[in-house]
This record gives sequence, C-alpha cells and structure tokens, in this order.
Amino acid sequence: MSAGGDAEVARIVAELDLRGQCVLDLGCGIGGASVTLARDHGAAQVIGADIDDGVLNRAQALVDETGVSETVSLERIVPGPLPYADTSFDVVYLNAVSCHLKDLFGFFADIRRVLRDGGSLRGSDWFKLADNPAFHEYDGLLRERGLNFWFVTRAEFETALLEAKFDSIAFVDRTAAVADISSDGMQRVQGELRAQLEQQLGESGYTKFVDWTRARMNSLVHGGMAH
Repeated sequence: MSAGGDAEVARIVAELDLRGQCVLDLGCGIGGASVTLARDHGAAQVIGADIDDGVLNRAQALVDETGVSETVSLERIVPGPLPYADTSFDVVYLNAVSCHLKDLFGFFADIRRVLRDGGSLRGSDWFKLADNPAFHEYDGLLRERGLNFWFVTRAEFETALLEAKFDSIAFVDRTAAVADISSDGMQRVQGELRAQLEQQLGESGYTKFVDWTRARMNSLVHGGMAH
C-alpha cells in the first residue's frame, strides 16, 4: 500500500533538496512517486525500477500522461543484486519494498553501494509491532495467498541498516496516520468503490479484497503492525 500519495512522498523527502539529484525509486510500482519526485521536487533524473512488467506498463502510461518522460525512465530489474554501478545515485527512495525481503542486510548493503558519498536512503515500510492476533491475522492471510512478506521489528530493521554502514538513522512513526488512511480505504471499498471493484474483480475477488483490506486495517488499529 502506498499510503498518502503525493503528500506522503513530500513528507518523506521534505528535508532534501532534490534539484540536480539522481534518484532511484526502487520498487516503483505504478510510478506515482517517480512522477512526484521529478515533477514536484525537481529531481534531475529519476529511475523507477521494478520486477513486474505489468506495473511498469502502468507506470509508463502515467509518466507519458504527466509529461515527465525526459526526466523519468523506467527499468525492469530482477531479484538479486542491483544492476547499477557503485555510487550511481544521490538518493534511493523506497516504499514498502524491504518488507518483501528476507535478507535485509544484503539488500541495504547493496543500496549503500549504489549511493554516492553523502547520499540518502528515504522511504516508508511496515514493521511487526506485536506478536498478537491482529498481526497473525494479517501475516497469515498474506502467506495463505502465497505473498512474500517478511515483517521484522523496527529494532531488527535498524540493526540491518547499521550493519550495512548506514549512519544518522531516524524513524518517524506514521502508524496512526496510516491507520486512518486504511480505515478510510475500508469505508470506500465497502461503499463508493464497491460496484467498480465487483465488476473488475468478480464477487469472489471482491470478497478476498475486502478481507485483505480489513486485516491490514486491523493490524494497525489493534497494535499488530507499525508503519
């Protein structure tokens, strides 16, 4: 889930001056952050990278529609080491990517490799907050559907960053804000978006989507997950 849209991207990079900077949007999805980083924050070059051809096709359509194709380029990558030379980027931006990876140290060490001296890693992600029913409901539902999530605590996340030689690490707790966004999303899914989703997903698909949306919301509201 990309929580908060353009406003959340702006909050995450608020302390950075991206003018003239080269940014890697790693796990770019359908391209919203890549477009925002170029259009609204002045990045000189944004490379949006993802492993999924389907979302990259949608991202390319958004890049073309918003007129940022001279600044934003999209690349399909494969799981494993990043296909970029050392010190290629000023900023690496992530949104809910590291929660899909079991080897956090290897992932962060590779990001550190492609960052230039003085570069910055920015983004947002999900953390395991408590070993409680709300966490197990959400985690179990994702695993039941064959999705590769590896939720860790914030302390485990920070340890991996430190081992990868990142310093000056800071976290901002957005759990309450994301819980509000999730609750609003749940209401919309069951209200104004229901007919559209049922048409797109079918009755069974819609029911599964509601179950996932509810479990995600409950994981935040009931203290199983943090963001």
